[in-house]
Amino acid sequence: MFKFTNLSNEPKQQITMMVDDNNSVVFNFEYKPNCAGWFFGFKYGDINYQNMRLVTAYNILRAYRNYLPFGLRCDTTDTGEPMDIDDFVSGYATVYLLTKEDVKAVEANYYGKMGA
Repeated sequence: MFKFTNLSNEPKQQITMMVDDNNSVVFNFEYKPNCAGWFFGFKYGDINYQNMRLVTAYNILRAYRNYLPFGLRCDTTDTGEPMDIDDFVSGYATVYLLTKEDVKAVEANYYGKMGA
């Protein structure tokens, strides 16, 4: 798991991260005041997803876990949603890039079948 350490309070940001398969992912983060929140998108090879709301989740990209070699996690100090432009600089919200192994661990620990 790799923390996005350079997220700021700029309303539009672009960050490139390397993933397990030695390819890069270009992430875009945008604060939209009219929606009171942060949105993100990413480009990975031919895959291009944009305008997804950044929410507090173990793996925001869980729906794509079977074909993406990474995931994305967002934590906040009180389990609320990142809704303020200063949420990253204040430390309220933290975003992490999950490796393929992290995605498997999240599946097993948080989304695994309950009971016997």
